[in-house]
Amino acid sequence: MSNQGDHNEDYDRYLSDPEYRKKMLELRKKNAAEKAERERTGSKKPGKIRNKLRFTGDSDASSENIYSILLRWTGILIVIGIVLGSGLILYLMQGLPSIEELENPRTDIASFVMSRDGEVLDKYFTENRTYVTYENISPHVIDALIAVEDHRFYQHWGIDLYRTAAVPIHLLRGNMQGGSTITQQLARNLYRKIGREVTVVRKLREMITAIQIERNYTKREILEMYLNTVEFSNSSHGIEAAAFTHYGKTAHDLNINEAATLIGSLNNPTLYNPRSRTEQSTRRRNIVLSQMERRGFISAPVFEDNFTQAIALNYNPPFRARRESRYFGEYVRLQIQQWADENGYDLFTDGLIIYTTVESNMQRIAEKVVTENLVELQAAFEREWTQPGQGYMSRYWQRFPAHLDQFIAESGEFQTAVAAGQSRAVVMDSLKAIPEFVEQIKRTRTKLESSFVALDPRNGQVLAWVGGTDYGRRQFDQVFMAKKQAGSTFKPFVYAVAIDNGYKPYHRFSRYPVSFIDRQNRVWDPKDATISPGPEMVSLREGLARSLNNVTVRLLPELAGAPGTNQLEELMPAGRKIAEMARNLGVRQSPITTYPSVALGTAEVTLLEMTSAYSTFANQGVYIEPIAVTRIEDKAGNVLVEYFPQEREEGISPETAYIMIDMMRGVIRGGEWGIGTGVRMRNMGVTQDVAGKTGTTQNSADNWFIAVMPHIAVGSWVGGDDRRIRFPSSQGIGQGARSALPIVADFIIENRRDNGDNWSTDGFEQPAGYVEDVPDAVQTIQDQRNRRTGW
Repeated sequence: MSNQGDHNEDYDRYLSDPEYRKKMLELRKKNAAEKAERERTGSKKPGKIRNKLRFTGDSDASSENIYSILLRWTGILIVIGIVLGSGLILYLMQGLPSIEELENPRTDIASFVMSRDGEVLDKYFTENRTYVTYENISPHVIDALIAVEDHRFYQHWGIDLYRTAAVPIHLLRGNMQGGSTITQQLARNLYRKIGREVTVVRKLREMITAIQIERNYTKREILEMYLNTVEFSNSSHGIEAAAFTHYGKTAHDLNINEAATLIGSLNNPTLYNPRSRTEQSTRRRNIVLSQMERRGFISAPVFEDNFTQAIALNYNPPFRARRESRYFGEYVRLQIQQWADENGYDLFTDGLIIYTTVESNMQRIAEKVVTENLVELQAAFEREWTQPGQGYMSRYWQRFPAHLDQFIAESGEFQTAVAAGQSRAVVMDSLKAIPEFVEQIKRTRTKLESSFVALDPRNGQVLAWVGGTDYGRRQFDQVFMAKKQAGSTFKPFVYAVAIDNGYKPYHRFSRYPVSFIDRQNRVWDPKDATISPGPEMVSLREGLARSLNNVTVRLLPELAGAPGTNQLEELMPAGRKIAEMARNLGVRQSPITTYPSVALGTAEVTLLEMTSAYSTFANQGVYIEPIAVTRIEDKAGNVLVEYFPQEREEGISPETAYIMIDMMRGVIRGGEWGIGTGVRMRNMGVTQDVAGKTGTTQNSADNWFIAVMPHIAVGSWVGGDDRRIRFPSSQGIGQGARSALPIVADFIIENRRDNGDNWSTDGFEQPAGYVEDVPDAVQTIQDQRNRRTGW
């Protein structure tokens, strides 16, 4: 009460005493000035006068101070909120796709290697995915997807608010349902930076991206992108790859049951794998079917009919499906890789379409005849090397005892043990003491291998290519990587040099052996394994038909310009001429030695080079570089690049080429006396005009046969998968005529029978103005031969 009394006295005095009132007004002004100063400097110390003034005017000042404090803190909180909100937005934006990424979503799509007639030969991929448009997807797939994943898909704008609001309820019940729409799932699939962790931040990013997707794309485009990006069971990415992998058909042809099975597997591709977990997959499929009925996509009778059906697959392993020729596919990749690198394309992710020259029917026939013949040859090879009752290929290990130790030393088991610190001798003895291991080594390391290539001589196009029989086991391509001794298939180059230097097919040479001596008095005396009875002198035509080494060697002094010499060094010019002829005809990658022995095929060359060189004979002497790719398109069908042969030049004259063709006909028909190393082709049923040459190497390791017709040149090689493997001898299957030739013959026969639209039986034609120079005696012999053989 005293305080109230003092306050009233001050107030009465203030009203009645002008001097006091004046003094108080001055004090109040001074107090206001101090308050302003405190607010300016932030000082909290009150003025002296403030402590003395205790009346109603001070209450207004106190209220103003409280309001300023509240206003100040409100501003601070707003600023903090803005900063935090901006930080959150910036953080979220870091995990969102850019505008460019939204407009051009990136999906890894397999690139395809196509045959000339539109068949898939191979594909390159990191994810087994084939892009397919909405129009080429079965409507049953669309219905199943919407029914089970997002039945309000056509009503929402990227986020289903009903499902999103229900997420907390599901979580409280222990049911981890995310409430993601198809668009939200697509956001995760397209833009991996969003992530897949279960966090609020990731969910917000997903929702923002889904809204952006809906603003940029139509519903059909969203469904198309979704079905091309999701992963199905068995490493199949996208609906097209899944349809082919599981059912051997396109996405367009999937029925209700198949569509429900595949869409059902999306929930968990491993758990609902229809191949390995049929029971779980069937239950999941039936859930999809029930949702399709519930949402009105199928009727009750259709549901009942499909509900009781068992899952029936036509499974195609993803890493083999649509990969008819892995060897050829890898060759193509190597041919175009530089172009792809220089132009910023990724062959494994950009969905390119690579069109090649291969004819798919010829390719299938080539792979078939190589595989079937090799099975028979392997069995015969093992029989010829095996002494009954003495174990697998006993004769081989007796002749080459060091090979077994070499093969064991190259095994993974041996190398692992040695790397661990054990001595080589101890490891070798311990492994050789395991009969099962030794038997496995013997069988796996003595496998025969084969390769095959077919070219069109008129344009250099590759028509068929078999680089081996098992790409998964061995990725070494025997067509263009393997350099083997050519053996007698090199002899036509020797005879072509002779014809180019004025010799005629009827010119005769002795078929008896001859020897040469070098400066160190070392003797080189190559000769035929046997000399059959008959006249000593035989024509060049006969010498080539019967592949007589002695006749070929006797040509060398003539080609060297040193007739009658027995000095080996004087034959070197002949070796250079032969090597030059081989290069002119098409052997352009492998180095060729110029020693005289090159005449007998000691040069190591590839099957592709040799077949290309023989193509030059068939193309009237014009060499055309082999070509495998014609054009490359992007996934939208735009042509990116086209290819044409880079080399086209005359290797020999048309007249020399035709004479060589005619001489190599004798290999197939038989020479002047009906004998030829390739007559087995005629016995197998090949009746059209064919020229060719067999080849067997000196060490019985490599067997060859190359045949040419006007429209095709075909080469085949058979030998050990390991270069140390040998045939028992140059007889039996150790001859090119008994191993490589049957592959070519079967190829010709099956194409004439099953691929007539792509096969020609036309014969060779003489070049314009060509006049054959044949003495009367030789012509009489040829006429007798033709009447006898029916040619």
